[in-house]
Amino acid sequence: MLTPACSSNFTKRAAVLFLTTVSLFSLTGCDFFSRRILTKPVVQVENLKLSAKDFSTELANRLKDFDALAAKDPRILSVQKEQVVNDFVIFAVIDLWFAENKLSLEKQELDEEIKKISSTYPNDSSFREALSDAGTTFAAWSKKTESSLKKRKLLEVLRKSAATVTEAELQSYYNSNKNRYEQKEVISLAHILVADENQAEIVMKLLKKQKFTEVAKDYSSAYLPDSQDSFGWVEKGYMIELDRGFKVAPGAIIGPVKMADGIHIFKLLEKKPYKIKSYAEAKNEVVADVNSLREKALFASWLDTQFKRYSIKKNKAVLDSIKVETQ
Repeated sequence: MLTPACSSNFTKRAAVLFLTTVSLFSLTGCDFFSRRILTKPVVQVENLKLSAKDFSTELANRLKDFDALAAKDPRILSVQKEQVVNDFVIFAVIDLWFAENKLSLEKQELDEEIKKISSTYPNDSSFREALSDAGTTFAAWSKKTESSLKKRKLLEVLRKSAATVTEAELQSYYNSNKNRYEQKEVISLAHILVADENQAEIVMKLLKKQKFTEVAKDYSSAYLPDSQDSFGWVEKGYMIELDRGFKVAPGAIIGPVKMADGIHIFKLLEKKPYKIKSYAEAKNEVVADVNSLREKALFASWLDTQFKRYSIKKNKAVLDSIKVETQ
């Protein structure tokens, strides 16, 4: 985590420091003046404030993946600062809207979302470690998760108030964006997965006498009752060794091919040439794309209305005084 300048727990390549706008003296000591700077609001929406300290922490988290030079680049720094401010303002007006409409998230909703996300990690320790690596605390992460859920709930309300997308709109969007719905050249493959070259050699000899599926059932560690020996569809360019499949006829054996999980022997099952999908074939994608665009438009319109309703103040002096020092 990139810590405030008055902390000695420095662990990253770039630190966000508070500098006076005149003397550019870095406030590395935790004196009274620096404490006052840390508590000053960078941005305020009605009664909701983002302090310089919290702003610095969030900015540092966003900059931690940049190298030292990029983190100090005025253009990159300006963009990241603006993004931190914008995100705070957006979630602040969402919070105010929830309060005005007497809406709230049920604790169960938040708990379920937290459980859903944390369950993707092997255990709680791994989850907590991931939070630490991301430079955040569980409390701060939970707050962001709550804000995301509120935004999701708001979008549901906005969607309900919007008119249903018509077939004519969908067709018109498809006609104007056909290139988005291309089907790349693909091949369908079956495979046999073995552990080493000796087993691969045995399999190759057996394939001269037996059917591919029979050999796969007896020798492939990837053979499953439901999918059997299927490897799936592969696009051209996915792997150099498999590109041969685009030049041979169905039924051809490709391999052995070494991959991370072992050695594969492939059989070409089917080919599909490049084409632009028809409207009927692409309709589900078209519906998703149109709904996504409409949702963004609805949200942007809603935000514009809220920005005009609420008092939004930015402290440019404090915002400009937050600099980056690399080590």
